[in-house]
Amino acid sequence: MSKIFCLSLLLLLSHTTKAQSILLTQDGKSPYTIIVPQKPTLIDIQAAKVFQDYINRISGATLPIVSDQQKQSAHEVWIGKVNRKEAQNINYEDLGADGLFIKTIGQYLWITGGGKKGVLNAVYTFLEDHLNCRKYTSAITYIPQQKSIRLNTINDKQLPAFTFRETFYNDVYDPEFMDWHKLHSFEGRGGDKSQWGYWVHTFQSLLNPGEYSKTHPEYFSFYNGQRHPGLIPNWDNTGFQPEAQLCLTNPDVLEIVCRNLKTAIDKKPEALYWSVSQNDNVNYCRCEKCAALDKQYAAFTPEQKMYSTHGGEKYPALGMGSLLSFVNKVAERFPDKIISTLAYQYTRVPPSGIVPRNNVNIMLCSIESSRNETLEVGDTSFASDLKGWGKITNNILVWDYTIRFSNLLAPFPNLRILQPNMQFFRKNNVSALFEQGNIQSGGEMAPLRAYLITKMLWNPDIDIQKTQDEFLKIYYGSAAEYVKQYIKLLHDNNQSGKGIKLSIFGSPSEDKETILSASLITQYNKIFDEAEKSVKHFPELLDRVKSARLPVYYAILEIARNEKTGDRGAFTTGENGILIPNPKIVNILYEFAYHCIKTKVSRLSEWHTTPKEYLEKYLEFLARP
Repeated sequence: MSKIFCLSLLLLLSHTTKAQSILLTQDGKSPYTIIVPQKPTLIDIQAAKVFQDYINRISGATLPIVSDQQKQSAHEVWIGKVNRKEAQNINYEDLGADGLFIKTIGQYLWITGGGKKGVLNAVYTFLEDHLNCRKYTSAITYIPQQKSIRLNTINDKQLPAFTFRETFYNDVYDPEFMDWHKLHSFEGRGGDKSQWGYWVHTFQSLLNPGEYSKTHPEYFSFYNGQRHPGLIPNWDNTGFQPEAQLCLTNPDVLEIVCRNLKTAIDKKPEALYWSVSQNDNVNYCRCEKCAALDKQYAAFTPEQKMYSTHGGEKYPALGMGSLLSFVNKVAERFPDKIISTLAYQYTRVPPSGIVPRNNVNIMLCSIESSRNETLEVGDTSFASDLKGWGKITNNILVWDYTIRFSNLLAPFPNLRILQPNMQFFRKNNVSALFEQGNIQSGGEMAPLRAYLITKMLWNPDIDIQKTQDEFLKIYYGSAAEYVKQYIKLLHDNNQSGKGIKLSIFGSPSEDKETILSASLITQYNKIFDEAEKSVKHFPELLDRVKSARLPVYYAILEIARNEKTGDRGAFTTGENGILIPNPKIVNILYEFAYHCIKTKVSRLSEWHTTPKEYLEKYLEFLARP
């Protein structure tokens, strides 16, 4: 190839690249107009306004919004399914409900997407991926300032890893945060129009024991020689729940459940998912017909696989012969809906010889799993069950757990397992994911964990370290490196591979010889001392650093209460050998409670114990040496 030809080719490529770039704004002004369809949807209008608003915030330029009825001009931004001949070559069915498509065509910018929120997803993705805007929390949005915006060639098509994506954290239900990060809510929080009619544990709703227990005990579980149609107090003593399940081979049960389900669907016809699922107990029916189905479709013999919940009594993992047979019959009657059912506790093991109908969703819950190791390593039993389900259906929802529910402010080093677990879910045909975090206000590393989970629900392959570091820099300012040191030290000592389980229902006292040893607690406090010094002149950043430190203080307080005396105890010896409250512990208690109240931490345990209640109870404890 001659030098002259090479030079000519380079000049041509250079010219082509230059011609394809778009100068969207220059010196705070723009020749561009935003084009929307003649009859725009509400999402089209919202997407166009979001685009207009953020371009103005970035550059100062305001782009007008007009209908595609207007004669085509040389500089246009197309939002949605606009009537432009250049914007026709796309298969919207390939984008599904939420997929997005961003493309430059000559001097035009086209932003569109799937039938639900795809076009809005595309606008927020354009802002983030192509203009470097960020939405870190409901209150922290990063918007770069630049008078001129130049776009190079864009051809960006994205589909979500999971069709249903929910991060169960209090702060994420801010409406714009949800829209920005393409999140759903099964309850309809944050303005999201819920896809769910019923969520879980619905047998009680679909066939009420209060209505049928006396007249038709045969509708309920048979075991220990009798039917069990009764009610018992629920877990928090605020009401009652069924003591058992339904008899799923009784034909009347099927008719009643379908009749009540139809009534519910008629009241909420727009909902797609409807749960027909077991009550929250392991008292399944052992009548002759139910037992025969469970045996017929069991992948294992009884007692070959034994499970337990929260370390309690073990029960055989039956598979779900009788349950799946029942749910398939329900799903057959509602072909336009997705009937979801739990593969949970005794029904978690996939069956053999029967598969879910196409419109049956299997919901798996990883409630027993350890959180300091990936599911594939730390809970091979659950991993095996998930792989089994993934081989017979691609309609799976995983209900995953990401925090320590019994102690919401306890140090909980699980950040390193979040990404490999999500990648594992995607690899095994999980189509929907509910990541249960802290619905209360506050919680251990809640802003960071919520953000990381949120990003990975759309794409589990993000650069997780880069994403974390970027968040820490914005959220903690000059203290970011210290918080990063703390996170690393905590996770380096999380006992991975040592046979020690990090439970979602554990306590700091259980970890006092490992991640919360006296030596490590000292190191954590030194790191946070330096972190607080680095932002002492910035009150907002200082409060965030102090919030990050709360778990260390909480661990100190809980271990002190457990130890009572000694180097780490809540009491020390005063005059005449009398035990008195340890002044260090008292000062930490005051600082802990004050900062929790100041920053509106709502609970220290799921649904229980406000900061004021914690302070009162701890003071009562200190008053009784």
